[in-house]
Amino acid sequence: MEFITESYRIRITEVDAHSNLTIPALNGLFQEMAWRHSVVANVSAPDLSAQHNITWVLSRMKIWIEQLPSYDETVVVKTYVQEIDKYFYYRDFKVYNAAGVEIIRANALFGLIDIARRRITSVPDWMRAITPTCGSEKPVQKVAGKILPLTTVETQRDFDIRWHDIDSNQHANNNRYVEWLMESVPTNVLNDGVLKTFEIIFKNESLFGDKIITQSQRGNDGFIHKMVNQNGLELVTGETVWTLE
Repeated sequence: MEFITESYRIRITEVDAHSNLTIPALNGLFQEMAWRHSVVANVSAPDLSAQHNITWVLSRMKIWIEQLPSYDETVVVKTYVQEIDKYFYYRDFKVYNAAGVEIIRANALFGLIDIARRRITSVPDWMRAITPTCGSEKPVQKVAGKILPLTTVETQRDFDIRWHDIDSNQHANNNRYVEWLMESVPTNVLNDGVLKTFEIIFKNESLFGDKIITQSQRGNDGFIHKMVNQNGLELVTGETVWTLE
């Protein structure tokens, strides 16, 4: 199956102080759709880990936002694989409102990790052969390029990785990083700003008991972000672009 679509009703636990869908909740919805599509395509994480000792990891993602849906709104989410290269599946996500208008789009790079070695491995030929790419859809712009490094720290938040932050890969779930990154945005921007793009690059994993330091610095149109652990190892970089109402 080239793509899957599902209707989804926004729940009260998934919205922010303005009753709009949060970015962690949106990312969680994307991850659920990617999981379901992988099951349909016979490349699900449980099958890969049991039979080939590999599993999926999210490496990078960029989201473009026209409008965030609000509480009790029903949206339609579509996902498909745009392209496969040596190391990554380029997966697109699109979100449509009740009128069928596209309000959110995203491009994400999903890689495969060797479970024993904890390292990225190339996509096997057999996976390429059974995974259809979607030629009928207009592709989302591929996420690419570098995110500038921080030159100073303007906002910082510290977090401890708890038991409920860990996923089935035995490391912190990618959705927690999305949440922690957003926490480094100044409160006045979270209150009064409108998020236009969200980008995150995952560089290293973190484990139960680690301490996370998330930092941000104001850029041209928003903020650049960095996350490190207690030893200074860089875990995540990111960028958010905002407009102020």
